[in-house]
Amino acid sequence: MSDFRSLWNGRLKRVVQHGISARTFAAFNTNVDVIVHLDDSVVGQLLADADISLERVRSRSADTMERISNQEDFFTVLRDRLIAGKSFHITVENLELLDWLDKHFQNEKESMGGQAGIIANQMAELGAPAMVYTPVNSSKQARLFHPAVQFPVVTPEGELAIVPAARAGRSDTATKINWILEYGKGLTFHFGDETIVTPRANRIILATRPKEAVMGFPLALRPYLTELAKRMDVAFMAGYHYAGYTLPDGRSFAEYMADSVADLRALRAGNPELRIHLEYVPMQQAELEREMLSRIVREISSFGINENEIRRVLREFGFEEQARNIEQAESAYTLYQGALALVNELGLERIQVHNLGYYVLVLRKPYPLPPDEVRDACLYASCVNALKARDGGYVKGERLPEAAEIPLSDIGFNNLEMLAQDLRLTGKATERFLQEGFLEQEDHILVVVPAHVVPNPVSTVGMGDTISSSSYARELQPLVVNR
Repeated sequence: MSDFRSLWNGRLKRVVQHGISARTFAAFNTNVDVIVHLDDSVVGQLLADADISLERVRSRSADTMERISNQEDFFTVLRDRLIAGKSFHITVENLELLDWLDKHFQNEKESMGGQAGIIANQMAELGAPAMVYTPVNSSKQARLFHPAVQFPVVTPEGELAIVPAARAGRSDTATKINWILEYGKGLTFHFGDETIVTPRANRIILATRPKEAVMGFPLALRPYLTELAKRMDVAFMAGYHYAGYTLPDGRSFAEYMADSVADLRALRAGNPELRIHLEYVPMQQAELEREMLSRIVREISSFGINENEIRRVLREFGFEEQARNIEQAESAYTLYQGALALVNELGLERIQVHNLGYYVLVLRKPYPLPPDEVRDACLYASCVNALKARDGGYVKGERLPEAAEIPLSDIGFNNLEMLAQDLRLTGKATERFLQEGFLEQEDHILVVVPAHVVPNPVSTVGMGDTISSSSYARELQPLVVNR
């Protein structure tokens, strides 16, 4: 069998030569991230200043919690997720808890957060035309946007105008702040007499939800959505997970869903060639999530999710066996089976599951692009993500050749080889799959792409958003060029 690993690493030098010219749009979820890097001394200081029972903390599980209200809740989540090494996102109900954290972390870095904010800034840094809309663009938030990111507004004369997002901030809007608690792989933490060693690098997100954070287009902008759509090639949507039974603006969940679906249809009516991607975030109201996904996902082209989140969604749609298989033996094969179930259930054109060291995609036939273009776009995204993990912040397009010198991960290559065995490929079929990374089936195409793994990343915030957006926007390049 040929040396397929060197073939894959050789592709990196080619894929970074072509950037993104697709006109990108991102909505709705933005916030200010306060990033904290955890170590044992930091956790020790927090424990020393808390009045809690570690025995009760050890008896609880983060998986059963929907929000954080007190210090015991906080340490339950912290301990549980450090042990698991899994990402976690939860809402903080008692803002005094954030004041307590702020007392211990007064000099931490603030940066743009939220799926839409991260995607818009990263697209701008890569040189792609970038536009964003968020309902919580406060003055504090606005200053964190890249100068090239644009923002749609309706003028006093009733016309649509596109202005710099950094100058579109409002002083009368609240700021949504998220605390990001990051930790590295192999770190030791002590909770009393208990010692924990982290199995991988990851983060815990403690989110706030101001009343202005209604994730949708305002009434003033909705009549202009068909016109707005003509200014974009790909739209990245996120924030529907904030919906509850009643929204802060008085609408019911059913009314919000109807409006959201109507808005997505208006965008597609204004630009039939528009591709729409939804980046998954778990809903706080878990019982509403199946309906939300059923309604929203049927209006989009692409869906992004990670290896942990897909188990929850599979269970919500009754795919217990696929969820359990991932839980018991996470691999490219079990993720493929889970992704395929969702593609068929939700009528998706494309799903991308991003995992540590590799990506699994299922494309419904007929797909508008050849699978090698999809694969190469994922390699481009891995290069972006590798530099982000290594250096932090946003990655400039001209720096991408640096990532082409970083080899792809053994984790990814090993999963590719194991997948060939799980698919029962033999001979030339095995060699072709290992070299190309895709396999055409009767009604779909499987694409599996080895990715970079950067040890001890500077930051893990926004990695999934970066992977999904940079791969999909880059994938659409041939369609945009040929229009």
